[in-house]
Amino acid sequence: MTERVPDAMHQIDIVFPHGTNVDLEPDEDIEDAEMQSLGGSDVDSALGESEAWPSSTASLRSSIVRAREENGRIYHGYKDGKYVLPTDQEELDRQAFQYQLCQLTFENRLNFAPVHHPHRVLDVGCGEAHPEAEVVGVDLSPVQPGFTPPNVHYEIDDLEEEWSFSRKFDYVHSNVVSSNLNPGGWFEIQDIDFPMRCDDGTIPPDCDLGRWNELMMEAGQRSGFLLDTCGRAAEMMASVGFVDIVRIQFKWPINQWPRDVKHKTLGVWTEANFSVGLESMTLALFTRFMGWRKEEVWDFSANVIAEWRDPALRTIADELLALSVDFRLTMSIPVARRVVA
Repeated sequence: MTERVPDAMHQIDIVFPHGTNVDLEPDEDIEDAEMQSLGGSDVDSALGESEAWPSSTASLRSSIVRAREENGRIYHGYKDGKYVLPTDQEELDRQAFQYQLCQLTFENRLNFAPVHHPHRVLDVGCGEAHPEAEVVGVDLSPVQPGFTPPNVHYEIDDLEEEWSFSRKFDYVHSNVVSSNLNPGGWFEIQDIDFPMRCDDGTIPPDCDLGRWNELMMEAGQRSGFLLDTCGRAAEMMASVGFVDIVRIQFKWPINQWPRDVKHKTLGVWTEANFSVGLESMTLALFTRFMGWRKEEVWDFSANVIAEWRDPALRTIADELLALSVDFRLTMSIPVARRVVA
């Protein structure tokens, strides 16, 4: 009997071609720049103001950096309630782990847009691996590291409000616009595309994991924190005039169900990431918008995590039981270019 193997774990869709050959192969210059940045620097640009970084956005004040406690977790103070994930050390550690999961998934590629020697980069979620460029990292909370390269500048701001940057960017990267991109500049998003899916299109109706999946989407609708935005981003990009739109999708098995080593490893990492982070993803959404008490969220989260970790939870198996099909998350990366005037 020949064992069947799962479908390819990633795919690339040319969504809205515009006559340009979009090269999505790694940029050697960018990869070299990444390695150089790992060597570190004695200069700490950190948070705060400098003559080299004239501020074009709101200044950093105590009301902006002040945090608050809710249900035993710490949340941002600036634009209170705008972001539903905690900003405490537990969540920051998890997000650092999730970044490593992304690097494992992308085989250490930082970006997929074919940018070459960008001069000015806006990183929504903050990075530092383009030492030849001026990098502006933006976040709602002052959670950036105390030590950063000299070309990196962090600002506390809300990018869903009107942008007040004094100069435009060559590359905008969001890891969670067009008017602030130079003509020909690139916009790239890297985010999880909810809801969770099954390869056969079905989800068991009687499991807590499937119920959590549906409730998260409902809570997102009620709160305005729409969890399926990244999956619709390519169409949204096209509607505002972006061109050369490409959507790259990577599958994350939720646990160690795949048979091949690479994707089993991704499943182990994904299981660890969401076992730690599921409560933080759920707590604010359910208590603020679904009427749940924190104790109910804790109990429900424990049940969901138990199912998440169970490799026996599968939706279908083929007649020969050679291939089992399981829940998966999708990491979606839409990439688009602003048209050259």
